[in-house]
Formats: sequence, C-alpha cells, structure tokens
Amino acid sequence: MAKTQHFGRMVRERREAMGLSIEKAAALCGMSYKGLEEIELGDSDPKLSNVLNISTALGVDLGKLKS
Repeated sequence: MAKTQHFGRMVRERREAMGLSIEKAAALCGMSYKGLEEIELGDSDPKLSNVLNISTALGVDLGKLKS
C-alpha cells in the first residue's frame, strides 16, 4: 500500500472513531472538505503542513507510517 493511501486510511479511521464528519474534521485541520476527502481516499499527496495539521487535530500517529 502506498504511503498516501496508508495515511489516508489512518486519517479516515481516526476521524470516524472520533465521531466527526469529514466537514467538521476538515475545519479542525484548517483544510477544505475536498482537500481532506482527497487525502482520505489516497488521491492526494498532501503537503507536509497539511500532514502536520491533520496529525495535530486528529491525533494521527505519524510514527505508524513507517510500515
């Protein structure tokens, strides 16, 4: 699995576990709904700033990307 897909899956799983809609999660991350959706689907190679914002807002463990 590509790193972007792996990260996107982690983001979606964490968002759903937190009970957040994609719209609410995007707002917390300082992103557009469409931008977060593309990341969750693995269709986007996110900028480092977005990865860090998502990690902070949703508590996604970046250390788990080393698979």
